[in-house]
Amino acid sequence: MLRISQTLAMFAACLLIPMPGVAQDQSVNPGVNDSFRDPNVEEFLGKFEVESREVFLRREEILAACDIRPGQTVADIGAGTGLFTRPFAVAVGKQGGVIAVDISQRFLDHITTTSRAAGLSNIDTLLCNADSTELPENTVDVAFICDTYHHFEFPHKTLRSLFRAMKAGGRLVLIDFRRVEGESSDWVMGHVRAGQEVFEKEIAEAGFQKLSEERELLRENYFVIFQKPGHDDHELWGGAVGGRGSGMGRGMGGGGGMGRDPAMRGDQDVFHSLLEHHQKIRRVVKNTATGVETLTESDNPEIADKIQEHVASMHQRIKDGRGLRFWDDLFAAIFKNYERIEMTVENTEKGVRVTETSKDPAVALLIQAHAVVVSDFVAKGFEAAHQNHPVPVPAAARASAELAFPIIPNFGGVLPRPSAVDQPRVGTKVVFDVTNDAKANDVNKGLDRAARLLNLFGAAGLRAKDVSITVILHGESTKTILGDEAYAERFESERNPSLPLIRELQKAGVEILVCGQALNYKGIDDTEVADDIPIATAAMNVVANRQADGYSYIPVP
Repeated sequence: MLRISQTLAMFAACLLIPMPGVAQDQSVNPGVNDSFRDPNVEEFLGKFEVESREVFLRREEILAACDIRPGQTVADIGAGTGLFTRPFAVAVGKQGGVIAVDISQRFLDHITTTSRAAGLSNIDTLLCNADSTELPENTVDVAFICDTYHHFEFPHKTLRSLFRAMKAGGRLVLIDFRRVEGESSDWVMGHVRAGQEVFEKEIAEAGFQKLSEERELLRENYFVIFQKPGHDDHELWGGAVGGRGSGMGRGMGGGGGMGRDPAMRGDQDVFHSLLEHHQKIRRVVKNTATGVETLTESDNPEIADKIQEHVASMHQRIKDGRGLRFWDDLFAAIFKNYERIEMTVENTEKGVRVTETSKDPAVALLIQAHAVVVSDFVAKGFEAAHQNHPVPVPAAARASAELAFPIIPNFGGVLPRPSAVDQPRVGTKVVFDVTNDAKANDVNKGLDRAARLLNLFGAAGLRAKDVSITVILHGESTKTILGDEAYAERFESERNPSLPLIRELQKAGVEILVCGQALNYKGIDDTEVADDIPIATAAMNVVANRQADGYSYIPVP
């Protein structure tokens, strides 16, 4: 969760997300989540997925009321046993996705296992904190919070993280227990800290707007839908309009709430007029080595004037870094890199000629992709203006961009294969017998292979502690354990390139050992061994002992 000073908190309250004036530093309900820290999943299945629980009994009606659409991203906050996670995954289809968010890794592991068994490959799991959902910014179309909000110990902070994660116009579905004095059960009165009015007020203070309430659907619970303000069919620019005149800038130089910013409203009106008369506009684009050259014109003098007005305004926004279309990934990337863009504008008799370049090849690619989108606006008008546009990936980076590093960053990248057979299993034990040689400036491939195994577990939704790994280094790999100073003295390298990976593996629980006999044969003194790398009597003893303990043997010659 964000740790910010009181001053920054007040700044965020004014400029980013409407929040209460006083920071919330203490839990509103200490201990409410104790039973979920290390839950017995089977026990909770008997509590959560039974006919006596109203939300289980009415699960199909609830799913229908959520109005989940194919292609959406749904965050199931407090997913528990996955009661709604799996139906959501079916509803969003293969083009969509569901993020199961929970404070308990045991629940998330159960969801991973049951989802895989059901053939659902579009579910991700995310371990949250007590004060943050940990969801990435601007990724969620629908957030679903069922019988979970009263478990928020830090509701204001958690809601702040959720608001940032929601896309403009995204919906928040809240289901929680009715807490009414004299009507609700003793358990509800003692367990649920407040009633619907309080919870709705907290959500509104976080910047969400109440859309509707299904009053006839449930009896023990209430069902309310909120929305993160933002673009709709008429608000194509995507400025988030919160209460108190706030707006989401997505880190792109601010960009105030559109509804309160006359300049942005004027820009929008001009843009809408151009979209309406797009058939009277012609546009020519020429890609260059560092960007684009464009010519946009119209034979209609009034439209030509609006083209010049619009481009002048956009030129100023690029220079100032004041973003627009905050919900569009490509436009977000353009304004994030505004300082790397050079733009010249020349008015012509019937429009404008623009040259847009960057010395950064990746930004030049953004510029060219943006030019294609604008040409699409000219060709299709409003039909094209509603679409989100992905950030292009440089050709050289596409192969590596597909790789995931869920446990060990930067090493041992893997391609997730959630529907493949023989997935990683909890409790696996492996000993890597590493004897390979490596160039002085290269990372030892045996260590990289251990990182790859860990990342395979991570890609399957498992944790580092679900696999036990020992790496024994000997033979030509013995030098891999040298400290930086000793390594620099022996080889033409400023440091030992494998040490950063060794430290990452050790943090993940991997046991790294070096053969004591090999140290002797290679003339390496014990004092030259990097700190915290144990010396074993002999590699053959390590291999024999681990195999006797049930470890699988993987040689890396």
